[in-house]
Amino acid sequence: MQKHKILYILFTVLILTSCEPVKTGLRIGFISCYTYFNPDTFDVTYDDNSVSVRLQPQHWQNNIYVNSHDFVFADNKLLEERYNSLCEKFGDIYPGGFSCQSTDYSAYPAVCFEIINSVSIVSDNDWNAEHPAGTLLNDMFSIGYCTFYPYISNNYTGQTYTLVTTSLSELQEDEMKLIQNSVRLDCATLPTVAQHHTLTVSFELDTDRTATYYVELDFAATEAQ
Repeated sequence: MQKHKILYILFTVLILTSCEPVKTGLRIGFISCYTYFNPDTFDVTYDDNSVSVRLQPQHWQNNIYVNSHDFVFADNKLLEERYNSLCEKFGDIYPGGFSCQSTDYSAYPAVCFEIINSVSIVSDNDWNAEHPAGTLLNDMFSIGYCTFYPYISNNYTGQTYTLVTTSLSELQEDEMKLIQNSVRLDCATLPTVAQHHTLTVSFELDTDRTATYYVELDFAATEAQ
């Protein structure tokens, strides 16, 4: 009898919570969530002629700067001001606002509020005769990223996101904005000598912060396979 009573109470609580009315609200911008730029893990893939490095956050939720859900449905004026100031910074102000629901915790789209002004890559070993240890390798690498800025700057027309690939040596300041917290680095020219390399990858951000990561590449192990 006691067991049945407990089950009945749990069932009643479940019913009551599931019957909570879904609230609707408005945010002024298309972007739902802003995060710090912090892709703190990386995956490396090799083939016979190239190497690719994908940098991404291990737990993107830990990098949230402001989530519109947290003020639309919690009446947090500080977070609302923070969010609105970023929408103004990127011109993401939609007439009438964007509708959102209290049951939606997806935080999509989520982008970095920090703009990447420049990227640099160097190795601790010689890449080839033209690129000895410590030499900038930007002309050897391309960078790929996903941005929502073209959609917003084109008055919310076209595809919502754009996939961009460009040479690091041709990357323009202020180009990498409203990007997702993930980037891909590709190099189509392998080192002359197959050996271990530690890449130092640095991102200069518009917040006067430098995000630096160390990527281990072992071409000697790859060649032996």
